[in-house]
Amino acid sequence: MHGIRLPRGAEILISLGLFVIDLLMLNQVFTTTFTLWLGSEREIHIYLNSYYQVRWVLLGLYGAFGLLAGLFNIRRLNAASDIFSHVTSTLLASFISFNLLAFFSRSIASHAHTFPRPIFLLATFLSIIAAFLLRAVVSCLFKPHPKIVRAIIIGDMAEGRRIIKHFHRRGGVRFRIVHIMSADQINELAAEVVFRHAHEVFVTDPAVVLDGFWAQIYYNRKEEPHDFNVRISVDPRKASGTVGLISLEDFPLITIGSRPLTSLQRFLKRVFDVGFSIFALLVTLPVMMATALLVRLDSPGPIFYKQKRVGRYGKEFDVIKFRSMRVGSEARLGPIVSTADDPRISRLGKFLRRFGIDELPQFFLVLTGEMSVVGPRPERPFFVRDYYEFQGRRLSVKPGVTGLAAVNARYYLRLVDKVTYDYYYLDNYSLILDIKIIFQTVWVLLFESSKALQDQHHELDHMKKVPAEHDATGDENGN
Repeated sequence: MHGIRLPRGAEILISLGLFVIDLLMLNQVFTTTFTLWLGSEREIHIYLNSYYQVRWVLLGLYGAFGLLAGLFNIRRLNAASDIFSHVTSTLLASFISFNLLAFFSRSIASHAHTFPRPIFLLATFLSIIAAFLLRAVVSCLFKPHPKIVRAIIIGDMAEGRRIIKHFHRRGGVRFRIVHIMSADQINELAAEVVFRHAHEVFVTDPAVVLDGFWAQIYYNRKEEPHDFNVRISVDPRKASGTVGLISLEDFPLITIGSRPLTSLQRFLKRVFDVGFSIFALLVTLPVMMATALLVRLDSPGPIFYKQKRVGRYGKEFDVIKFRSMRVGSEARLGPIVSTADDPRISRLGKFLRRFGIDELPQFFLVLTGEMSVVGPRPERPFFVRDYYEFQGRRLSVKPGVTGLAAVNARYYLRLVDKVTYDYYYLDNYSLILDIKIIFQTVWVLLFESSKALQDQHHELDHMKKVPAEHDATGDENGN
C-alpha cells in the first residue's frame, strides 16, 4: 500500500488534524493514567481537578514545541527514527518546561504539587508511544503532494541521477537539477548553491574536499545561509573502515545540513544558555569581585582584557576576559598560540587560567547573544585567516565559553586538532551533550588541569628535542 497522494494544499488540513487529534489523545492519555493509577483513592477527584486546571498549559507547551520541531508537518514523517526523535524531544521539552513553570509560578505550582511524579512520567511515556503510532499510521495512509526541490550534482552525473531516482521512488519530493558540475569545479560550488538557492547538493565523488566550500558559505559571506543539505556518497572501498553512519535508513549517504541545529534545538539551547548564565554569574559574583581586585594589585594595567574573536558566520566580536597576561607582552612576541608555559602570562594569570576564572566574564556575552555556554571556542582573526579548517562548519553556531575540544585538551600541539572535536559536537548535538560537557569542564578544571598541563609540558620538551637529534644524525643515506 503506497498511500493516498494528497492534492496541493491538503497538507494544511492534515497538519491541523494532527494537531487537534494530538491534543485530544494526550489529554485522554493523562486522564486515563491518573484514573487507573489512583482508582482506589478516595480523593481521586482532587488529583483530576488539579490536572484539569493546568492541562491547557501543558498542552499549549506541547503545541508550541511541536511546531518548532515540525511535528505536525507530514513531510517530516519519512523515517521512523526521525519521527520517534521529534516526538520524544517535543514531549520531554514540554514536561521539563512545565515543571520549570511550576517552579516559578505559584498558581501552577499550587495545582502541580499534587501530581505524583511517577504518574506524570508514565503518562508522558505513554503519550510518546501514542503520538509515534499516530504518525506512523498517517505516514502510511497519506503521501504529501510532491515538493519541487532544486538540486546540484557535483562529481559523477550518473551516480547523482541514480540517487535522485531513489528519492523519487520514496515519494513526497521531486528534484529539479539546476546545475551539474565536475569535481574540479569545487571552488565554484558555493556560488552556485547560493545564487541558485539550491536545497540539495549531491557530492558523488567522495574524494572531493569540502573545506573551501564551507569556508565560502560561513566565513566569506558573513551571514546565515539558507537551509540546504549536502549529501555525500559513501565510498564502498573505505566505508567499512572509516565511515560511521549514525543512522542508516534506506540509502547510505552522509548528510550535512547548513543549519546543524533545528529550530527547536536553537530555542531550547538559548533558554538553557540564559538560565545557566544567570545562575553562573550569581554564584561566581564574589569570585569575580575578588579577582578584579587581585588583577589590579598583581600587575599594572586594566582589569579586563578585550580581544577580537571570530564568531558565528565569521562575524567578529570582542571577547572579554580577566587580564592574565602582562601589558604589552604580545607587542614583543606577536600573536602566538597559548601554551602551558606561556612567558606572557603573569603570576596571577597562571592561577586564573588553571581554574578557568579568567573566562567568567564571558557569561555576560552569553546573555547578550554573542556566545553560547557550550560551543566551539572562538578563534582570533589572525588564525582564522590562516587556517581553512577554522573558516568552515564550526562557524555555523555561536562560539562557546567551553566546548568539547576545551575539555579534552586545554592546550594544543596543533591548532587544527580541535576542529575534529568541534565537528563531532555539531554532528551529535543535544542538550544532554551540553550538560555533559559542562560537568566535564568543572571536573577538568578542579581535578585534571595540573596533571594534563604537566604531561603536555613534557611532550612539548620531547618534541623540541626530536628535530635537533634528526638534524645531527641525518637519514640512512647521510643526507
